[in-house]
Amino acid sequence: MIKQRILITGALGQLGVSLIRVLSKRSDTYILATDINAPKEEIDVDFECVNALDTNRLEELIVQHKIDCIYHLAAILSAKGEKNPFQSWHVNVNSFQVTVELAIKHKVQRVFWPSSIAVYGEDKNPINAPQQVDMNPLTMYGVSKLACEKLMIYYHQKFNLDIRSLRLPGVLSSDPAGGGTTDYAVEMVQAVKNGKDYTCFLAPQTELPMIYIDDVVIAIEQFMESNLSNQERAHSYNIMGFSLTPAMLESQLHKMGYPAEVHYAPDYRQQIAESWPRTIQDQFARDHWGWAPQFDLEKSIKQMIP
Repeated sequence: MIKQRILITGALGQLGVSLIRVLSKRSDTYILATDINAPKEEIDVDFECVNALDTNRLEELIVQHKIDCIYHLAAILSAKGEKNPFQSWHVNVNSFQVTVELAIKHKVQRVFWPSSIAVYGEDKNPINAPQQVDMNPLTMYGVSKLACEKLMIYYHQKFNLDIRSLRLPGVLSSDPAGGGTTDYAVEMVQAVKNGKDYTCFLAPQTELPMIYIDDVVIAIEQFMESNLSNQERAHSYNIMGFSLTPAMLESQLHKMGYPAEVHYAPDYRQQIAESWPRTIQDQFARDHWGWAPQFDLEKSIKQMIP
């Protein structure tokens, strides 16, 4: 018997692919994946090629499949977004608005969407950045995510929408990254795995918070199944696994027997990275719904290079 009917937008991105692998194992859950592009490989759930801005088509699918939960993952990430900031705002904010409007109209029980450490500002690069602090993001990606964090609170208060969010750091996984400022970590591991040298677009000592993809998926599952109070639902929760610099990653790969050479040629993404915190506090998530990471750097790399 089907107990939950899930729609995922932006399903073919780094997070969506991993989330589908886990959610598709549930025998009591129907999943409809959507993305603006068709999948290159067969996936284990129903799929529709849909633009996340296409209100009419998404509404048809929500009604047709009796969707009661939405994971809104469609977005243009930080580095790619800086090449076309107007499109970044249009896609990130307006697709969020489409999702929320349809969720309210059709009484969808729960919505998830990921925010980002990109919401933090260029005027500080703290260690253990707090959950709540003044934020002045440098990138349009960060601006759009911060705007949606505020909208999330508004829609929750105005319409009692159960909308939940995690503020994600850089994500390590075996799947290709999607145009973010922390993509170097995935790219470096893949290059070294294939015996190739790698040129990193960040300086070697650039420290940023990171997390392994399995921890992200575990966190989302745990978070979405938690019984939270109205007050506890009304933020985007920080989570992180560990902090990392390119030099630390290079050193760890060498220790594990992967001696490929890494070169450094910082580009425009260096300025973006320097505006973000080195580490973030995630005590709210630990206290409110039991968040605890399971993967450190070494364990993450072992998963990425079996």
